[in-house]
Amino acid sequence: MKGFVYNAAGLSVPVEFTPGVPFRFECSEEDCGKIVVIEGVIEEVDEVEFTKVLEETIKENPSFSKLREITSRRFVFRGKVNEREVTLPPVESFQDFTERFLREVLILKG
Repeated sequence: MKGFVYNAAGLSVPVEFTPGVPFRFECSEEDCGKIVVIEGVIEEVDEVEFTKVLEETIKENPSFSKLREITSRRFVFRGKVNEREVTLPPVESFQDFTERFLREVLILKG
């Protein structure tokens, strides 16, 4: 599965993952503007846990408040970003992102 990990060192980082399976991803300074190393697991959670983690993230970084619009509320990342322990929501699959993006574009144009 491909998706985005949001607020990884302040960035939205595209990764390939299998839910529940640990992974490691490195984004170079050239690709991300800074070195970002993500190590951990993307877990499926209930909507209550998802919302809790989402709100904590927005409190820390208000620029991610747009993520409240995500409708597929099932994945969070638990692990390390650049050696710092984190729990990050949401993880959004490319398909869910595309559907959300298209809905927004169609609403704006329609």
